[in-house]
Amino acid sequence: MIPNEVQVERPWLWMFVGVFGVLLLALLFWPGQPLEWKMYAVVHGVCAQQHNIILGGLQFPICARNAGIYSSFLLTVIYLYAIGRGRAGGLPPLGVGLALLAFVAIMAVDGFNSFFLDLGQANLYQPDNRLRTITGMGMGISIAVMLHLVFNKTLRKNVDDFQPVLKGWGELVGIMLINGLVLVALYGNLGFMFWPLAFIAFFGLTGVLYTICVLLISLVLGYEGRVTELRQLARPATLALIPTLGILGLMAGFRFWLESLGLVI
Repeated sequence: MIPNEVQVERPWLWMFVGVFGVLLLALLFWPGQPLEWKMYAVVHGVCAQQHNIILGGLQFPICARNAGIYSSFLLTVIYLYAIGRGRAGGLPPLGVGLALLAFVAIMAVDGFNSFFLDLGQANLYQPDNRLRTITGMGMGISIAVMLHLVFNKTLRKNVDDFQPVLKGWGELVGIMLINGLVLVALYGNLGFMFWPLAFIAFFGLTGVLYTICVLLISLVLGYEGRVTELRQLARPATLALIPTLGILGLMAGFRFWLESLGLVI
């Protein structure tokens, strides 16, 4: 984008900050329900919220597997930018790529194993919340790497096709170690970590949906291959809040309605 186009986006940037700030304040301070329940309600339509985690006497807003997936997703995205891969457009080395695919397959196996037990069918082994979270974390890393590559290859003008999103095993192990610290906090019952981890998982979950909405709206508005700085996406980022909130609200409302009829638990 040329500098004048960046200037045009500035009102949208302030609008995004204002709208997001209002939404965050509403989540934090809207009266009537505790904060953890409000977080639970927002994602109620897109998260199974079974096999829950209790940390510091409070129920985590999303279930064990989703806590692993979406906390890992958000932490991996932050990690990629922290190690300088914001413009990376190259695939990771073959071994690392195969490991990411294996993470997806492992979570699928564990997910179906748990699903069959919930249905009262034969299963391979006894499911466990720790295993649900661990396999979810591997899936979260894979989702983050995939979305990061799709985002950069689709929207960035200055994408670096020669820079792999992960250069080797050391960088993959790095994010796995960060996830390991989260796992210790979740299952070591470190109560003081409830709110930091709850927000990481909550914004990781809503962030996946929001990122997809930003990507689609950006394509509709003609941003493909034009972005050099993330602030240039202020307009699609602001507009993407509408479908994100709409999807979350409609799906949560529909599930609460079904539960009121006794059709789902």
